[in-house]
Amino acid sequence: MAGFRVVTDSTADVPAEWCERLGIEVVPLRVLFGTESFRDRVDLTTGQFFERLRQSDRLPTTSAPSPGDFATVYERLSHECEGVVSIHISGELSGTAEAARVGAASVEGFPVHVIDSRCLTICLAYLCRTAAESSSLEAAVRRVEERVPRQRILALLDTLRYLEMGGRIGRAQALLGTVLDVKPILSLADGKVVPLDRVRTRAKAITRLIERLHQDLPVERLAVMHAQAPEDAERIRARLAADLPDVEVEVGEIGAVLGTHVGPGAIGVAYIRR
Repeated sequence: MAGFRVVTDSTADVPAEWCERLGIEVVPLRVLFGTESFRDRVDLTTGQFFERLRQSDRLPTTSAPSPGDFATVYERLSHECEGVVSIHISGELSGTAEAARVGAASVEGFPVHVIDSRCLTICLAYLCRTAAESSSLEAAVRRVEERVPRQRILALLDTLRYLEMGGRIGRAQALLGTVLDVKPILSLADGKVVPLDRVRTRAKAITRLIERLHQDLPVERLAVMHAQAPEDAERIRARLAADLPDVEVEVGEIGAVLGTHVGPGAIGVAYIRR
């Protein structure tokens, strides 16, 4: 029987190759467009999601997996390994970690360590990779918990439309931002989203994003994440790779749950500080 396994949820945007190589199990959240319900990245690809989002005049909603969804996975894994570390999207943003805890409690005699990552997207994936590459379940839990406070995401939104549709800002503010071509820069740290800056034009905002990252060096892991903006992501990756030759800079695509709130064209850097 294998030592232990890593479980996460679909907000982690874990590359498929990592799941395969490291045996990371992903439990999908659900995305609801009106009465239609889809399992994130199972029934609906990221590309299909953004296509529907562009055409929709109402934001989709997202829902956490049920405790039963988690219990089913843990029950199956209890026959394959000796324990699980289950790492999930920030509890400030979703009830997923709490559902995992309830699901774990129903599988008796099988150790499941549920960790609230206080983050999401590739930062969460990095925690899963760290856990999966650890020597034991205890080491995995310790190494992940050490890194939770050192995660950061800096994100640049292409439009304020989706924040307005989600009720996060008023229509006048969104309209003014569009007229002035203002690009907001947001930060996610310790589970909370905080507005950092508003910059005129996308090109200037990308430069500001890179400057802010440089103020937070050194980093242990670093990725450029995007929502349907692969060319900008590659340009940023190339700049960062030149600036930081000792760091592997990866590129990934934001999934449906974060994509609902930031919209197409969003771009960001996600990293774990050293």
